[in-house]
Amino acid sequence: MVVMRRISGAGRGLLALGAALLLVSLFGSLVLPSTYVTWFTLSGNQPALPAGSYTGIQATELLNTLVSGPYLWIAFGSILVCVAAAIAIAGIGERTRHFGTFGIIVLLLYAALLYIAAYQYNQQAAAGDAAISIGYGLIVAVVACVLIEAGARLPSAVPTRPRVPAVAAGREKA
Repeated sequence: MVVMRRISGAGRGLLALGAALLLVSLFGSLVLPSTYVTWFTLSGNQPALPAGSYTGIQATELLNTLVSGPYLWIAFGSILVCVAAAIAIAGIGERTRHFGTFGIIVLLLYAALLYIAAYQYNQQAAAGDAAISIGYGLIVAVVACVLIEAGARLPSAVPTRPRVPAVAAGREKA
C-alpha cells in the first residue's frame, strides 16, 4: 500500500511565497527596472573584478568570465529548477525535501566563488584592494530557499480513523 504524504495549506503558501521571492531576487530588475535587487557589491580597482553592484544574472556573467566556462549558468539553471519544483510541489501537494537546501548550497557557492576571486586578486597585486559585500538580493534568495524547504516539509493534518476493537481471544464465531 502506497502512503501519500501531503503537505499542509500553510506549507503550500510557504512554497509559493518562497518561489515568488526567489523569482523577484533573480529577475526583479528585468521585470521592474526600479526594483534593482543587488546580490553583491564589488569595490576596488582590479580590472578582472570591475567595481559595482551586481544582480544575480550579472554575478553569473562575471563568474563565468572568471572561470572561463558556462558552469555558473548551470548553477543559475539549478536555482530555476528550485523555483519550478517549489511551484510544482505547491500545486501537487506532495511532501518532498532538499530542493530548498540545494538552492541554499548553490547560493553559497556563488558567495564563496566571488570571495575566493576577490582574495586571489588581492594576493596577485601589490596594491590589491578588491572587496566584496553581500547585498539584500542574495539574502532574499537564501530566505526564499529556506521558505521553500520549510514549506515542503510541513505535513498536513491527517484525520485519524477510529480504532476497531480487537476480537477477544477466547471467543468463537457462531
